[in-house]
Amino acid sequence: MPELPDVEAFRRALEAQGLVGRRFTGATILWPKAVQTKLIEDFVLGLTGRRVREMGRRAKYLIARLDNGHSLIFHLRMTGSLLVEPSKLARHPMTRNYFSMDDGRELRFVDPRKMGMVWLVEEESEVLGGLGPEPLEPAFTPSVLAKQLSGHKAPIKALLCDQSVVAGIGNIYADEALFAAAINPLTLGTDLKDTQIKQMHKAIVSVLREAVEAIAPLGYQAGPPTESSEGLATLRVPRREGSACRRCGGAIRRTPVRGRSTYWCGKCQR
Repeated sequence: MPELPDVEAFRRALEAQGLVGRRFTGATILWPKAVQTKLIEDFVLGLTGRRVREMGRRAKYLIARLDNGHSLIFHLRMTGSLLVEPSKLARHPMTRNYFSMDDGRELRFVDPRKMGMVWLVEEESEVLGGLGPEPLEPAFTPSVLAKQLSGHKAPIKALLCDQSVVAGIGNIYADEALFAAAINPLTLGTDLKDTQIKQMHKAIVSVLREAVEAIAPLGYQAGPPTESSEGLATLRVPRREGSACRRCGGAIRRTPVRGRSTYWCGKCQR
């Protein structure tokens, strides 16, 4: 699933392709279940004629902010991606919905597993209101992280993946941050010491920032850049049980945590 660095890479790519300033001239909905609006007609009419003022991101959500104050919000889920391509170019066979633009191109929502979602809303809080703090914003401090973790007896790996605790982190980058902080993924949130929370905060910020810069140039047509061969090569923790730890040479372990495969080093993360 695309995580914060992947979605930020998508945002930068769409911005670089000139999506900002373009006007939508129509929308073709081939997979209505993706559209989180009661009436498809309202969605299409509400989007048609609107110009993209800004491309934004919140956690794992992509946001096209429009000239009338409304927002077109995408969640790519497991396999979704957004392509900006000429209308004359054959569409990817798994294009579920596409949006025509005034320059002869289309914004195409490709989603093999049909799990992605799109909203057209007046207030972004309608979709994003339940999210926790944004980890790459200055307001995300060690004290904020401590407050978010306070009272939670779940394993820290599960808490990092909880979007109401910290927004944007998923399975892969939770493992990356825990490894960078040398914290065992099974440690309960309530058991973390102040020094560990500070380590955790520093690791989250540095891991995500470095990941964005590493994977942004990789492109996104084939899916989340983190999950490409080039993206996986940038990770601190190999995503295969028994692989050698890149820090100590020990064997990487695989442990299920709340249904998620967690990769970690038993020596570095005691």
